[in-house]
Amino acid sequence: MADSQDLFDDVFVIPPRPPSPCTKITARNSTHSRLLMLPDEIRLDIYLRCLVSSLPIVVWSAQEKSLSDDSIPLKSPRLIRNPEARASDICRVLITLLRSCRSLAADAACIFYSENTFVFSGRHRYYRIIAWLDAIGQRNRDNLSALEISVRRPPKAWQLPDGTRLKARVQDVQEFSPRHPHFSGPSPISPEGEVDVINPAIETIISFFARPGGVPKIKLVLQLSYGTVPGMEFIDFGFQDGTLFTMDLPNLIEKWRAGYTFGSMEVLWRGELPEKLLTRDEGEIKGLGWEILDEENIQRPWFLHFRPRPDPSRTMPSSRQFLLKKKELTGSLVAATTSPMSAKGREAYTH
Repeated sequence: MADSQDLFDDVFVIPPRPPSPCTKITARNSTHSRLLMLPDEIRLDIYLRCLVSSLPIVVWSAQEKSLSDDSIPLKSPRLIRNPEARASDICRVLITLLRSCRSLAADAACIFYSENTFVFSGRHRYYRIIAWLDAIGQRNRDNLSALEISVRRPPKAWQLPDGTRLKARVQDVQEFSPRHPHFSGPSPISPEGEVDVINPAIETIISFFARPGGVPKIKLVLQLSYGTVPGMEFIDFGFQDGTLFTMDLPNLIEKWRAGYTFGSMEVLWRGELPEKLLTRDEGEIKGLGWEILDEENIQRPWFLHFRPRPDPSRTMPSSRQFLLKKKELTGSLVAATTSPMSAKGREAYTH
């Protein structure tokens, strides 16, 4: 996390100021500041107009140069940041209010963090989110009400019958971890094969929101890649190569949400599929433990997400956006079965 300041500069990292003895400036502002002298409801209206963005604020947006498979991350991925995304969002708010006198800054920070949605989009490493959450401080974290994070299919490892794992030869050591202790195996003796590797940083992110009763609720939206629903395979539409995004990550996140936040966090999964596909497999999706909360038709041919693109003269189905929520877990947490039919095979993995 040594580069956390480089990642966010000082625009989004606005930690709460520690209490200090009353100074002459503070005393003067309390009696001479025209803004502080306004009635509370008028001052609140000013804060809302100055500090609330009509669109989500992008804290981090980047893409990898490499087009490598999601399941085999590079050792040194080259990320291309998108500073224009951040600049276009931050120009809509008067961020300098958060660096004014202590009284104004405290009120302004509460509005800024509670009324805006903060986004980490594209291909990112989860430690960037941890660095930001740590930098803004506990008080501002408690004020957060909406956070959106792009998630992609977890990397893979080769799991042996005794539960030990082999990492991919080209896999970053930071992307490799053993099976989470919350999981029990699918059977006393499981066949060897591929399994999802869940980044422990995701648990750290959720643990930041361990909140006592009475603290406002935060909504965490996880943005899925196009054509992805955890637990489902859509090979007939060409979205996947036979490497399944299992239910391990959604199940663990639901376990962490219940264990850390005591109901003060709502986790939603947003995605997009061809309308025909979502309609056809709606029952199977629900059977995996998903609630489908919302659907919206998008007048955009699904093939626009892919390269090379099919013949645009062909009649293609429209897309539909969906919002999923994992049902509460009951009983013990069982890991997904291993996938011995990997296209890469065990030879792609090593100790």
